[in-house]
Amino acid sequence: MNSSQELGWEPSSKDSRREKMKIWMEALTGKQALLFHFLGVELERQGHELLYTARNYDYVLGNFERLGRTVHSFGKYGGASLYDKLISSSERIIHLARLVRDEKPDLLLSFSSPDAARVAFGLGIRTILMNDTPHATAAARLTMSLSEALVHPSSIDPSVFKEFGARRFFPFDGVDEVLWTRNFSPDTAVLDQLGIQKDRYLVVRCEESKAAYFQEMYPGIKPGSTIIPDILNRLREQSIDLPIVAFPRYEEQVHALSDLEGVIVPETSVDTMSLLYYSRVSMTGGGTMGREGALLGTPTIYSFPRKLEVSTFTSEKGFPLYHCPNHMEVTEYIVRLLSESRLPESRRLALLESMETPMDGIKRAFVEMELR
Repeated sequence: MNSSQELGWEPSSKDSRREKMKIWMEALTGKQALLFHFLGVELERQGHELLYTARNYDYVLGNFERLGRTVHSFGKYGGASLYDKLISSSERIIHLARLVRDEKPDLLLSFSSPDAARVAFGLGIRTILMNDTPHATAAARLTMSLSEALVHPSSIDPSVFKEFGARRFFPFDGVDEVLWTRNFSPDTAVLDQLGIQKDRYLVVRCEESKAAYFQEMYPGIKPGSTIIPDILNRLREQSIDLPIVAFPRYEEQVHALSDLEGVIVPETSVDTMSLLYYSRVSMTGGGTMGREGALLGTPTIYSFPRKLEVSTFTSEKGFPLYHCPNHMEVTEYIVRLLSESRLPESRRLALLESMETPMDGIKRAFVEMELR
């Protein structure tokens, strides 16, 4: 089967003569690095040329390096300060504009990157946005009115995005993470690397306490802080001494976790998918790693302060993903899940096959927008 058949682009002679594009993809988070890498694999099969840009934040560059991708990196995360966010964005825009002017891409694929959207708009480049985080209102307001189309999970009502200026919608019946979990094969090498054993450790991911939306929801919580040390101490009080592999987002969180006994903080990007697959239970203050863990069959908790539509969709599909926004109850929830079994592998794979990926939404956008 050729690549166009794999993507469902085989019916017409017009499709068979499809011209190739140079597609620019911008990744601002570790999740986006995975998303655009695997989208890139599909797009490369079509013969399209790819241009990747990113910033030095979280595990973005480490993920790209581990995946063998060449990426142009400009700037860094602006932090919690509105002024620092503005200055960081402004500086990135200048560097991106110079690169994009010279590279001349035909299309931008972005996960609501304000910097990339502004550059694409200024240089007359068509833009398709992807988004599953309408709660991140600042990024949505700065990008959706500048884009031509929005690819989003069908579990999020398009009306949520309309108020930000989105006009054309291309939903898909799934979640982003299906794209890289459906055909994933776990590898125990990362367990040897970290000195842990299958089913004998926990994985935790810190919350985005510097994000604008998080500060709006929790104005009393110090930017850069994390509840994870408190949760870990509570676990220890209940004689749960399983090693914990922790993934902080900010330097403050690194310092808060690094000196805790029994906590492993990887210094570089590692195979988090295999870690999640073999872990006893996983827990995240965000959303992405929670959905990854559940899609891999591992009982998983997400403590994000509100229900996420895409995470609710994942749970309702039958994956073991549980919402516990009350930080005081997270420890008890983890203890309860320690006695829960993994989702049977045959069931997990069947559920994954029943779901669409963002590539399905992009495919429909390409057809309707007559992109070649």
